[in-house]
Amino acid sequence: MKVRYSEASGPNAGSTGQNTTVSCGVGDGNLVSGGAAISGSNVTTTDFTGPGSAGDHLNGSFPSDSSGNPVSDGTTTAASWTAFTHTGGMASTTNHSDVWALCANDGV
Repeated sequence: MKVRYSEASGPNAGSTGQNTTVSCGVGDGNLVSGGAAISGSNVTTTDFTGPGSAGDHLNGSFPSDSSGNPVSDGTTTAASWTAFTHTGGMASTTNHSDVWALCANDGV
């Protein structure tokens, strides 16, 4: 098992969205799942905190191509996971979009 992680600053402007994508690397195996969050700080340097405003939220996360486009229903070759985060009506200053990909090599 290999967990790949990516974090991007934002979204911070009121009523805006942002995609953040991470991909399985060469030798990591196949994408088997993923996860996502919107947080109020960099989770690699501090504990997880909530986003900057009560209206900031994760709209969804999904298997994708490396550009963040959702894959078609039934696709078995997705190698990336994308998070779509969104701010509420107010601006925030500390948001981060977090996304994880769980990759597994079955040894074949």
